Order: sequence, then structure tokens, then C-alpha cells
Amino acid sequence: MKEFVIFLNESGPFTFMKGDDEYGHATIMKPKNLRLSMKRSWFETDFCRYINNETYYDKNRNIIKETWYYKSGEIVDDYVYTYDDLNRLMLEKSKNKYSEKTSRYFYNGKNKNVKFKEHYSKWKDEPVKRYFNNIENIKPLFITKYDTLSNTDSIFAITNNIWKGVGDGSYTRSNDTIYHKKLNCVKFYDNKYRIVEEKFFNYEDDLKNKKIYLNGHLKYEYDSYGNIIKKTNVDDGKFYSYMMSDSGKIIKEEKKDSFGKTSYTVYNYTKDQKLERETSYYNDNVSLDIRFEYKDNYITKVFYLDKFGQQNKIEPTVITFKYVFDKKNNWTEIIKNVDGKDLYKWIRKIEYY
Repeated sequence: MKEFVIFLNESGPFTFMKGDDEYGHATIMKPKNLRLSMKRSWFETDFCRYINNETYYDKNRNIIKETWYYKSGEIVDDYVYTYDDLNRLMLEKSKNKYSEKTSRYFYNGKNKNVKFKEHYSKWKDEPVKRYFNNIENIKPLFITKYDTLSNTDSIFAITNNIWKGVGDGSYTRSNDTIYHKKLNCVKFYDNKYRIVEEKFFNYEDDLKNKKIYLNGHLKYEYDSYGNIIKKTNVDDGKFYSYMMSDSGKIIKEEKKDSFGKTSYTVYNYTKDQKLERETSYYNDNVSLDIRFEYKDNYITKVFYLDKFGQQNKIEPTVITFKYVFDKKNNWTEIIKNVDGKDLYKWIRKIEYY
């Protein structure tokens, strides 16, 4: 499959700063991120990111080769993937004009989890560097101690990773000759043995190997059936929380920043659980409102109102999508029309085999 976007009527890709290339400012140039960035901008904004790749799949729909391009036709990165009979990734290669990288993955028997990873990298005019990791050993062993009096679980990491001082107040990671037990998490339960609170501790940044640091604090609320309906992330007076519907969809997210300002987003869904409307508020004023219309599971129209820096704006931008389908009912072309003007065309050339 070859896919790319064409910019119509003097439109162009969304950029943040002068000099940004077509993929945008400080973009993580990895296939997964580029695909997600394109999809979000296409259906959830009035602008468009960039996409241009050629991708090949095996019979299990695994990507076995993909090449990403700039508008000029120059290659961004070229990837090759190899899988075994159990559909496990065995080999991953990537290259561009600056570097080449190869990763090999090893498994224990028929286990799906990677046990060892062997990685080679070579930058232009530099020798090859090899890294070998036992993935299982990277992850510490965890043990749990339950306290019946306080109704809590204390979870400890068993690790020999420590920090050693190297002078001038600097530290370097090292492996001790003995293993240490360091607190990683505490879970608090109610009288129905439901988790109502969790505290997470960052033992890995303990430079002097004597302290732990709180880096996460969650609180949970339940309905009468025992389903989580609200989750709150507390952080020194700031918080982030979300509420869920009976179907498991998030219906409201709420945040408080360090200035005490509250922002929240409300989500509404259709009867078949498609996102119908997303409205964001900052200090109780609408900051963003997006409404979707569908036909046969495809988004056909979006009403997009972004009030950032323009609070007096009341009329949304109207975005319509015009699809072309092939004989197998896969779309091969979408035109994105913004306020009556065709601005972008997303094309997919699909070859079946």
C-alpha cells in the first residue's frame, strides 16, 4: 500500500516554526507516531499533518517492510521486519542516509515475551556499536506484603541498581553486589477489598540510595456494581481525574493546573458508542468544541470550534470528508473540505495479493 497526502488550493502541512519540514516541529519520526499524528489532525482539527509511505504486509497483516518519504521523494527511514511461525517479531532493521540499526529478538520456547534483545547501530563514519540486553533482568523482581490492620498492600522492588558518587556532586548508575528492597507502590483497600487509593514511589532516582520519592497518587471511586466511575490523579494540589460511563467510555476529564485554574473535557457518544461530541472548558469557558457526523462507520462531517486566543468566535469551521472506495470497500481517497474549499487529499493505492 502506498499512501500520501496532497495539498490543494495552496494549502500546506501544519507547521509551528519557520524552517520546520513537512512533518512538523520536533516530531518523533517513528511510524506509529507519524500515523497517529496524521489521523488526529485529519479528523480532529481543521488543518493537516503530513504522511507519505509505502507499506507491505504479510498474510497475518504484520508490516514486513515500510519506507517513509519527504515531499521531495527523499527517504526519511526504511524499515524491514521479520516474524517467525508464531507471529513473533524476530528482526527489525531501519536505515537512512545517516545511520543503520538492527535489532534481533530472542524468546524462551513458545513464550510471546522477549527474553533477549541484540541491537546494532552504526552512524555515518563511525564503527558499529553492539548492545545486548536480557530484557527479563532489566525488569526488577517485585514482592508484595499485605498489612491486615491498615488494609494495604506494599509492593517492593528487589534490585541491585544503585547510584555511586563520582565526585563534584555527580553520580553514575552501578550494580551492587547485593540486592536491596525498595518501596515501589502502596495500595489502599476499602472494606470491600476494592482499591481506593494508590501511591507510587520512584526508587530509581534515589541518588544516595536512602530515600524514595512519591511520583504518583491515584484515587478511585466506584458505582454500586463495583465499576470504577472516577479516577483522580493527585499531585501537590494539582489533580487529573476522569469519569467513566457504564460502557467503559470516558465521559469527563478534569485537570487543575499549578495556578489553580481548572480545565475539563466532556465527551458524548452515539447509541453505537461512536464519539459524537468533545467539548473542552478552561475556567468554565469553552475552549474547544468538536462535533462529529457519521455514515456507515465513517466520519463524514466535523464541526470544529477552536476558541484559543479568540473567545468571541462562535461559528465553527465546517469540515466535510468525501470518500472514494475500491471494490473491496476500502477507501482509496478522502478529500478534506474546510468551509467549502477542498484543501487536502489523502490517497491510498492498495495492491492485493
